[in-house]
Amino acid sequence: MPRMQSYLPFFLISLGVNHLVNGQDQNVQFNQVANLNGDMQLNRLIFPDNSKIETFSQSQRQVLVNQNPAPLTANHVVGSTGQPFVQLSPNSMTISTNGATDLVAAQIELPINQAALDQNGITADNTFVAKLSSDGQAWVVMEGIKSVNTTDSTVRLVKMNSIDGEYMAIGRKSVETGNVLTPFGTQQSVNITGSGIQEVEFADGFRMSIKANMPMSINTDVVNGVSTSMLTQNVMPVNNYRYLVTTNLAGVIPNLNRMMTVVELPMNANKVMQTALSMGVGMNASVSLGVAQRGVLQNPGGATQGGLSPQPQKRQKRATTSSKSTRAAASTSTAIAASVTEAAANATGTEADSSSASNAEATVSAESAPAEAAPSSGPPAAADAAPTEPASNPQPANIPPQNPAATQLLLSPTFTPITATTVLDTTNNRIAVPVSQLDGEYILTIGKSTAGIAQSETGQNQNGITITMAELQTIAQQQQNGGVMPVWQMMQDFMSQNQNQNPQGQSQARARAVRQRRPVAHP
Repeated sequence: MPRMQSYLPFFLISLGVNHLVNGQDQNVQFNQVANLNGDMQLNRLIFPDNSKIETFSQSQRQVLVNQNPAPLTANHVVGSTGQPFVQLSPNSMTISTNGATDLVAAQIELPINQAALDQNGITADNTFVAKLSSDGQAWVVMEGIKSVNTTDSTVRLVKMNSIDGEYMAIGRKSVETGNVLTPFGTQQSVNITGSGIQEVEFADGFRMSIKANMPMSINTDVVNGVSTSMLTQNVMPVNNYRYLVTTNLAGVIPNLNRMMTVVELPMNANKVMQTALSMGVGMNASVSLGVAQRGVLQNPGGATQGGLSPQPQKRQKRATTSSKSTRAAASTSTAIAASVTEAAANATGTEADSSSASNAEATVSAESAPAEAAPSSGPPAAADAAPTEPASNPQPANIPPQNPAATQLLLSPTFTPITATTVLDTTNNRIAVPVSQLDGEYILTIGKSTAGIAQSETGQNQNGITITMAELQTIAQQQQNGGVMPVWQMMQDFMSQNQNQNPQGQSQARARAVRQRRPVAHP
């Protein structure tokens, strides 16, 4: 009997603790207001589809959860590279609170259907809880606060302080897990589906977020050297290389693909500081960072849209002076090259025939060598003397494929600063700027900054971000450790600080250590 009395208080205490823990669990229906107790006890809300919300709260709050049966499609994803993404939840979850911004360790847990994963060939590591952006245009993947539990087949967002928003489980159909990086090189193409937002990141962190209205492919490479002839007075490069971006749409027809792209260039803080010091910037000063582009020259040969057909007025008159044999010898593909050469000849006179032919070869594909078949500037009698047999028996070997696209784009001779809002991504140390024409070359630029206004050495204002040399030094230290906080250095600094504040205690500690190591004399 005494033993039973000793166990009874422990049983009652245990029962009370279990009652408190279970008392925070709530089976909640959708569209039902639930309470979040503000006593810093764990609140767990369980919904009919087995999705859960777990959080501690510092104050009494209310939460309302609903489902959206027609959410934004999963091809609008930012925050994670790789493709494609698919929707794993039949519905999205919308969460509303009455201003709950003081939550602690909040988690949003969504179930994963293993059959859906198997059907789409998706591994559990490539599942995410995506949050809809505030403007409803994209699903945001936050890989830093993602957690996957393969035991109970759930995916979570963790370490949150606020849970208001719309959430959905999505999966990525890729072999790689984590960061999916694309190597540089002209043989490495990235396919863009032409619907929604897609992101691609390359080996050094160069990243593009693309919203296109038609399918396309992208090649990106790094090109060594930035010539001084490519620079204007208000452009100073940070690095000695440039990024070359080429799409299959190229710049043949302006505005062929109305798209928006955010280009993000990685920032090497050490290299930025070295360049700034070489410009005479002191350690207490600031610099301006931006992005400059060498865009595609639109229609450099004077050709028109719709197959680069000849211009109507001048070239029709010129064609009437040509002989019938000359017109018959020109096939459809030969006329493409001839029209480019002839457009330049009409503008510069007969003396520019040779230079216009070279422009045609640079604009049209390398196979378009029959530009030489363009009407010559000689007298009409020479044309009349040409034989007429090719009109009925053309030579197929000399007829190139009907492809007006250039094998190499003609770029602007100099880099121009991009005049758009520039943002510093402090998490990934990248300079981001939006562009409307993706094709071209990009470099990271630097300039002196005075009074918080980004200025060049010529005093002209230019868009960019302003950063101090002290901030660059801090970023350089973070990059050296891969973004990991140097706790070992904090420990060493703390130990040195304590020793400097108590030198007498340090001497006594050394004396005790000496006595402990001294051998004991035996009689």
